[in-house]
Amino acid sequence: MPNIYLDNAATTPLIPEVEERIREALSLYGNPSSLHTLGFEAEKVISRVRESLARLLGAGQVVFTASGSEANNLALLSGAEKNRRAGNRIITTNSEHPSVLECCRELERRGFEVVYLSTREGRIDMDELEASLDAPVCLVSVMHTNNETGAIYPVAEISKRVKKRYPRALIHSDCVQAFLKDSFTLSGLGADMVSVSAHKVHALKGVGALALLKPIPLAPVIFGGGQEKGMRSGTENTVGIASLGASIESLAKDRERTQRLSALSDRLVTLLSEVDGVTLNLPERKSPTVTNLSVKGIRSETLLHSLSARGIFVSSGSACSSKAKTSSVLEAFGLDKSGLEGAVRVSLSGLNTEEEIEAFATALKEEIQRLKGNR
Repeated sequence: MPNIYLDNAATTPLIPEVEERIREALSLYGNPSSLHTLGFEAEKVISRVRESLARLLGAGQVVFTASGSEANNLALLSGAEKNRRAGNRIITTNSEHPSVLECCRELERRGFEVVYLSTREGRIDMDELEASLDAPVCLVSVMHTNNETGAIYPVAEISKRVKKRYPRALIHSDCVQAFLKDSFTLSGLGADMVSVSAHKVHALKGVGALALLKPIPLAPVIFGGGQEKGMRSGTENTVGIASLGASIESLAKDRERTQRLSALSDRLVTLLSEVDGVTLNLPERKSPTVTNLSVKGIRSETLLHSLSARGIFVSSGSACSSKAKTSSVLEAFGLDKSGLEGAVRVSLSGLNTEEEIEAFATALKEEIQRLKGNR
């Protein structure tokens, strides 16, 4: 059997429709800001994708960035400063992506107060949220889908409660893991801003976007030529943005993909629950794309290397924090030391098959037996 790729939360392979659009876009070498025909052709492609993304998410403005991380930085660093008059408190969770958590730490250095809601077992306690609303709030940032546990957080309910008390508060959601996998709109989430990324949905790396419900004059975090209406300087990645457009066209109309992923996820959970030594770390509300497990007594790096040698690729957690000894997200989830050390993330895409899932479960069982037998 060929390689089995089960690390789609880190990045995804290109799909044929995207590869074709990339080949077409390679001829668009003009600078989108140039006032000649070649520049206009490139700008037209970018505008079409911007409009397509805006329609999909119900956005009044779309700002292209170089990554989902940059979109998160723009939303938090600029959004908090822009809205400081509304309050000095920021609310987030203790299991956000590093691009959100590190921004929050920077904002604390700038004098903001940050409340980190707990996410034990993938849940957000609404009583804890209500208690955090005892002071004016300028910004809330809660991710839609957690990249390590697959937990889906109640962004809409959080927004409703916050806006009831503080209508001027800005609501942001990191939707990188939910984009084109779960159906949502900005208004449906009660969000003012959401972040998305291209390479998580079978398009090129190097493109992200911050979608805004209505135009907000955010101060840039990257300065220069004033592209993206002054909110993100730097020549736009025409080829990468074109690839995102192709992905949207292909995936947004594939109505059966979500059902296939859900069935595949259910099959995966069933198979893993039958493997001795495996503990499933399942949140109450879970995305079908991410499943986390622990094998106590075997370090995750050891298991990853043994599976990789068999052509099966999974991960031990977020690729953006892979150098950390243990995952702070899984620690917040409630795993003990043994569970943390043996944690493995399996993340699916619409390209995966049931045969691959079954082959992975068989290989995992065999490697656990082999590794435990070697001690």
